[in-house]
Amino acid sequence: MKRGAIVHHLQEFSNSKDKDKDKEPRALFVDGSDDNGKKLDLQTFEAFCNQLASGLYHKTGVRQADVVAVILPNSIFYPAIVLAVLMLGATCTLVNPAYTAREIAHQMKDSGAKFAITTAELHPNVAQANPGLHAPNQIMVVEKAKADKNIMNDLLSIFDILSEKAFPRVSWSEPEDARNDMPAFIPYSSGTTGMPKGVVLSHRNIIANIQQARSIQSNTQQHLKTSIAVLPMFHSFGLLFLCFLMPITGTSTVVMPKFEMSRFLHLIEKYKVTDAMLVPPIVNALVKMPEITTKYDLTSLFEIVVGAAPLSTKTIMAVEKQMPHVRVLQGFGLTEGSPAISLNQRDTRCIDSVGRLLPNIEAKVLDDQGHMLGPDEPGELCFRGPNIMLGYLNNPKETQRTIDQDGFFHTGDIGYINKDQFVFITDRKKELIKYNGFQIAPAEIEGILMQHHMVRDCAVVGVFDEKRQTEVPKAFLVFEQPLTGEWAEEKDIWAKGVVDWVNGQVAYYKQLRGGYCVVESIPRNPSGKILRRMLKK
Repeated sequence: MKRGAIVHHLQEFSNSKDKDKDKEPRALFVDGSDDNGKKLDLQTFEAFCNQLASGLYHKTGVRQADVVAVILPNSIFYPAIVLAVLMLGATCTLVNPAYTAREIAHQMKDSGAKFAITTAELHPNVAQANPGLHAPNQIMVVEKAKADKNIMNDLLSIFDILSEKAFPRVSWSEPEDARNDMPAFIPYSSGTTGMPKGVVLSHRNIIANIQQARSIQSNTQQHLKTSIAVLPMFHSFGLLFLCFLMPITGTSTVVMPKFEMSRFLHLIEKYKVTDAMLVPPIVNALVKMPEITTKYDLTSLFEIVVGAAPLSTKTIMAVEKQMPHVRVLQGFGLTEGSPAISLNQRDTRCIDSVGRLLPNIEAKVLDDQGHMLGPDEPGELCFRGPNIMLGYLNNPKETQRTIDQDGFFHTGDIGYINKDQFVFITDRKKELIKYNGFQIAPAEIEGILMQHHMVRDCAVVGVFDEKRQTEVPKAFLVFEQPLTGEWAEEKDIWAKGVVDWVNGQVAYYKQLRGGYCVVESIPRNPSGKILRRMLKK
């Protein structure tokens, strides 16, 4: 399959759907940041991909196997930027734009990124994080130079490098070529434990997952679909659905740079959105707004696909009572799976499940001793398929620990699979904290806490926040000073100071929203491993 498979599918869609040349071309992406609704149709989108790829090659020196960091909020140009990099045979590492300079530096250094594409606002953070990227063409921004000369100064815009020159577009002509190990993406995940690690995803991984998800899409709608991009495109869930699956199926996508509820509902009404990919906190918020159906016309909305964290059956039923025309479909995935593993379909949905296994994915469920379990027996969920990652970047030990000799990825999630291949998640073996769908590695926050001169020992665990309807990280702190006398009276003041200090070092979603608890010691097993379950109790 050719490297340009996605754009190839888009062209096929254009030829089959856009028969009436007198009509305005259907938009692939619509800018939802304001009501001007700037659009990219297929022809403009494809031309921009080619021109940017040419510019990256001829004017900035991006070559095959180079790593390019994309550090951007959602934008109608985000999918095109990603595709332009892939067309050159280079690799994208997608970075959360909310990261601090320290967090950006870690991901760029670990991934070996030589170039970065970001915004003018984030440029100082990126430059601070990577003093080695000193050449003018190594950090580019997405703003146009003419748009605001005050913020641009001498920054290089991607629109200044667009080129019509031919470039060596990497492609494959034989099926076996597509099985090579050339990385397409290096997103970061904490896996089952520890610090964030680079997940190496090949082009085959991504294309396989696109086709797996596409094969079960609902065909019950006769009209063309319109989706709304609320999920961040740097997240694997957003990448698959919004950057790839939606344009391939000819779905028009309204892009929100940041989420704001009233704006979200306004855009659904204005653009007659039919499909929404959401995370549980947004769905929970909708349930608490009974007035939305009288305030906004949401009758166009057909399906809500929910991923990144489990959603209760009670909440699903509440949404569908509020909007009877809508069906909520849960799915399950992980970065290491490119990411989709299972997904419900409208006509065969199991409301308690995160969906049926996608085609060409095999599963096994293991008990604590590694023995195979049968249907409906809970244990660790393990999956194998063409979408499972190549491994963790420069980390063969962790790769070997999580992918067994038979090629099954051990997820660290506890659940079971019934005889009809529906997947049920019941618990999580791994230490990760999931805040609004974002992964938080306790080890990362603990490492920062230990840098504070007042902290002798610490632990971070996830606690469920009923108000936010998500997990939040909470710190357990052991101070250098004994908790006696005046020190004991002041412990909360000092603890709050430590928490505030940590919150200033991390991205917003990693902040210690669960607060703190000052303790005399951290419970550990004989090997020194933190007994987090004891702390949660």
